[in-house]
Amino acid sequence: MAGVLLGTVTGFFSAIYSLVILDLSVLMSLLIYSGVGVATAILVIAAMLIRSHDEAQADHEDTSVKA
Repeated sequence: MAGVLLGTVTGFFSAIYSLVILDLSVLMSLLIYSGVGVATAILVIAAMLIRSHDEAQADHEDTSVKA
């Protein structure tokens, strides 16, 4: 859920920036909104999955040293 929300926000601000500052057309701004939003959502979701996998793996490792 966090990835989708963050993707929506970053896509929105990227679209506004490209429309106002870069003076691109509305259609190009909508394409930037979609592209940046999807890319951000995928990266955040992947980072969360990798982080949870690392934490789960650390929980299952036996760190005690046997002599």
